[in-house]
Amino acid sequence: MSNQTTPKRELSLRETLCYSTGEMGTNMLFAVMSAYLLVYYTNYAHIGAGMVGTIMLVSKIIDAFSDLAMGFVMEKFAKPGQEKARPWLKRIVIPYALAAVVMFSVPQMTSTVSQAIYVFVTYNLFCTLYTMIVIPYTSMQALISRNGKDRENTSVLRSIFNTVASTIVNSFTMTFIGWAGDTKTSWSIVIGCYAFISLLAYALCYFNTKERVTEESSALERHTNEPQIGLGEGLMLVLKNKYWIICTMIGICSAAVISLNMGSMYFYLAYVCQKPQAVQVVGMLLSMPMLILIPLSKPVVAKLGVRNGLIAGLAIMSLGRIVVAAGGSSSFMAIYIGSFLFAVGCSTQWCSYPLICNTVEYGEWKNGIRQEGLIMSANSFGSKFGTAIGTALCSWVLAWTGYDGAAEVQSASAITGISIVYVVLPIALNILCIVIALFYTLEKQYPTIIKELDARKNSAAAG
Repeated sequence: MSNQTTPKRELSLRETLCYSTGEMGTNMLFAVMSAYLLVYYTNYAHIGAGMVGTIMLVSKIIDAFSDLAMGFVMEKFAKPGQEKARPWLKRIVIPYALAAVVMFSVPQMTSTVSQAIYVFVTYNLFCTLYTMIVIPYTSMQALISRNGKDRENTSVLRSIFNTVASTIVNSFTMTFIGWAGDTKTSWSIVIGCYAFISLLAYALCYFNTKERVTEESSALERHTNEPQIGLGEGLMLVLKNKYWIICTMIGICSAAVISLNMGSMYFYLAYVCQKPQAVQVVGMLLSMPMLILIPLSKPVVAKLGVRNGLIAGLAIMSLGRIVVAAGGSSSFMAIYIGSFLFAVGCSTQWCSYPLICNTVEYGEWKNGIRQEGLIMSANSFGSKFGTAIGTALCSWVLAWTGYDGAAEVQSASAITGISIVYVVLPIALNILCIVIALFYTLEKQYPTIIKELDARKNSAAAG
């Protein structure tokens, strides 16, 4: 009976590590896009902030369909008995790496229309390829093991590798750019190096993992008694999964907060605090402590519960920004303490991974069909759409308040706009995220759901 309620652990330490390494492949390029693409566009390629924000938001509306389409494609063309997610890593990783370099290589143009077209095409190309690799990668977490502890371990390690990538990007990118000459071309060189690291990380993940979760009864129903469902029907089933919707909304808000933090950090320190060299220190305070804090958070989350651990982290992130606001732009001690508290809060963000993974079994239990691809697209959709909202808000506020990327000194209204983006908006979005997370109550039901799913499969096998 206990084996039915709690699936056995299946992952070795090597496979757990290698799968989790793929997160570095994802976040190395995604983090630099989130943190510095706006800086690159406005300060180096001299593209208007308002235009950039509008392009990014419009692109994300389009990109929402690519997320859902990729989830459907992965489900539709997976053959019974064969891996459905892992092969996509091999197919997409090289185009994904190259697209990042192209995105940070805007050629010299005199026409604003030409600039807009180049930004629109290359930004959407990167985001589409990101979708085509991150949805399969995220789906693998539900396919390599169904055991809750395995999922928690991979979630913790994914967050650690995510933090390693973020630390490199946040703390050292501007230093690397300086070493490369501090020109527009310098960005192509640095991003090329990041792209190569991402390629290696995904290769390590691909060659050392295996999909092993079986779905006997669901597969039998799909391939014998029932026709395979189409995209529209699949989406209707996913939309009946209330916890999928909750996780998607959490993902959007959380990603918007991280995007606002990363995207406005340089502007806040360089123009509000008049100390751009502090970017390296603040970047390290935001990222490096999590290498210790994430493992330490696991026993705390074990006592609080996964959802409550996530909520606690969101509250601490908000406290960090309140400390920054209370100290003012002249108090670097407040900025450093607030940044550290923000990192403490971020150390439980790994909790979102097992929460979304568990919605796969909930959907299978509720609808009779297992949908890793479409369900796990919530993680990608939430991250990308939230990042776009954060970047668009940052861009629009800067544009509305008169930010000028070519000016060394900004106007008083621009300084106010930067402060709103860096301090006020993250607090508001974190509070909204906490309210949404309170509606996630799947943890208490999950053991019973697993037990009933196993009983169904045993019954189908006996019949």
